[in-house]
Amino acid sequence: MLDKKSIKKELERGSIYVEGGMDQLELNSILVTLGDTVKVYDAPYLDLKNATSTREFVIPEEGFILKPNELYIGRTQEFTKTYGFVPLLSGLEELAAIGMEVHVTAGFGDNGFEGTWTLEIVCSNPTRVYKGMPVGRLYYYPLIGDADIEYRGKYYRQIDPTASKLNEEYSKEKGLVRERVNNKRN
Repeated sequence: MLDKKSIKKELERGSIYVEGGMDQLELNSILVTLGDTVKVYDAPYLDLKNATSTREFVIPEEGFILKPNELYIGRTQEFTKTYGFVPLLSGLEELAAIGMEVHVTAGFGDNGFEGTWTLEIVCSNPTRVYKGMPVGRLYYYPLIGDADIEYRGKYYRQIDPTASKLNEEYSKEKGLVRERVNNKRN
């Protein structure tokens, strides 16, 4: 895992980019914050073969109260890019201590990913959240192997809170089809 000095060097080189990254640099990570909107699924159930509609809520200055047992799709405020490293998003332990998870699963990112990070937010108690509040840390691990294989999948360059696109991997004729992510960086 990269330490502060190594992350700073990679930020300067441009192999790691996080909006405001130098200002949010910590001991072994970069602090990331909550964007200004969240989405919830707007359906009685989720069907993995079909896209599910969502409702979007803007987080006002006075905050937005999250309800328990509801999944909120959020995003980091920061746009990120990573080349030659494997990023890992981890929620803050302070939020976990109040029963709030901001990244339920899939914490590892891909080499070549560019975009905001999707947050899968759940809480145990009604919890007021604010845009721009710290929600997680990005850690970076050296990539061992072919750094020319870069992510160019369906979440590439996402900006808004992005609901699952698993339905795009299904084909009526072939069943589940995995996307190919080994395109070269442009």
